Amino acid sequence: MSGEGDKSQLQNRRRALLLATVQEFIATAQPVGSHQLVAHHTLGVRAAMVRNLMSELEQAGYLEQPHTSAGRVPTEKAFRYYVDSLTTARRIGFEDRTHIELHYSERARDPEEIIRDTPRLLALLTGQAAMLMTPRLGDVMIERVNFVRLRERTVLAVFVAQAGSAQSRLIETDADHTQDELDRMARYLNESLHGRTLDEARWWIERQLKEERASYDHFMHAALTLGESVAEHAAGHAQIFVDGSVRALEQPEFEDREKMRELLRALDDKTALLELLERSLRHAGVTVSIGSENYDPRLAGFSVVAASYDSGSTPLGSLAVVGPVRMDYDRVIPLIDYTARTLSRLLDH
Repeated sequence: MSGEGDKSQLQNRRRALLLATVQEFIATAQPVGSHQLVAHHTLGVRAAMVRNLMSELEQAGYLEQPHTSAGRVPTEKAFRYYVDSLTTARRIGFEDRTHIELHYSERARDPEEIIRDTPRLLALLTGQAAMLMTPRLGDVMIERVNFVRLRERTVLAVFVAQAGSAQSRLIETDADHTQDELDRMARYLNESLHGRTLDEARWWIERQLKEERASYDHFMHAALTLGESVAEHAAGHAQIFVDGSVRALEQPEFEDREKMRELLRALDDKTALLELLERSLRHAGVTVSIGSENYDPRLAGFSVVAASYDSGSTPLGSLAVVGPVRMDYDRVIPLIDYTARTLSRLLDH
């Protein structure tokens, strides 16, 4: 029994030492030595024992030694262990929570402005590059459609989403319609389309146009044709907003010019970033990709912390922070989680 107890105690010491080493490296960006750990952490062992344990962790692939005389630095494996150990203790700090709440309370209630401004907030709080993917309108629930007669055979069509965003388009019609007729068409479409996503609305309209009734009911056909024009125009690709690139380069890692260029190239490729953020839509909660875990090889030297924001149970888009593997996960993970949930709450009201 005593042998098992000694083994368990040694494993606990290894774990505590590994977590302390990661924390020190996050704080200093410098190789971590045994005396440094003993001075800054209550480990219950002397520096000589710490050196032995660090050597064991190095052999296990958790630490590496850049130079013979230097301390050790955590590997990706160590950072993954550290992040997984935080899963039950993700609480946002009081200052960060207050900053987020004040930021959103001061914003105009325009959902588009709130969304566009979120990466700037994240970049300011984390000191890293931050990004956000806007909702793809095809997935957005419809609030209403309005038609306004501008001149003969020219109609301004306006699509309003339940989240508050709006899209408008000028439509040239085959026949001239009065404003009263356009209002009736809008009412007919709104009764049928309310609560559907834009993609669902487009499919419904296409089916209705193929039905026999629409071919002889000129009013229905005209209304459906107008609705189809709005749906096809509005259902576009999501946009992506990035902020904090310059702030991120202040990190010690980016004194290496090649590392700096790698980050800037990755942030400049909006298509790759969009794919990255779309992947986070498939997962509930926060996802953390560390170094080589990123599917894009250009991000192999970085970490990405991402989360989706929703309307009800429907994911709308996602937000993320991109930074060095030596990221303050203990702070960034709950910050991303809280921001995503706050944004979801705002867009639902």
